[in-house]
Amino acid sequence: MGKFFLWLVILFVIGCSIYLSVNWIKIRLDYSSLESEAERLFGPTSDCPYEQVPELLLKMADERNIPLRQDGVKVYVDEWDGYRVLQFGYVDSILIFNFKALYFSFSFVDTVFFNSK
Repeated sequence: MGKFFLWLVILFVIGCSIYLSVNWIKIRLDYSSLESEAERLFGPTSDCPYEQVPELLLKMADERNIPLRQDGVKVYVDEWDGYRVLQFGYVDSILIFNFKALYFSFSFVDTVFFNSK
């Protein structure tokens, strides 16, 4: 009887670790896709105006259920030094048995020089 409960506990731990790792991989893939889209849209060779980048990122995040909010995306422009900065960040979580949540914080910053002196 003791071996049965031991195997039950081992299977439970393996199942929980698989559940957590699959959800963690999904969260990382969502962040990677958002990051690559931001690099593509904000790059110096992009045909998208920098003012529209936050709107497009928010639209993509909404389509993929990524918890990115309007106040989480910022674009800074310094016309004097000739660079633009895109910054966004958000917090995502995995709920464990509707009891405890694991939180993951993601942030991204990209600087693009558009004007040479």
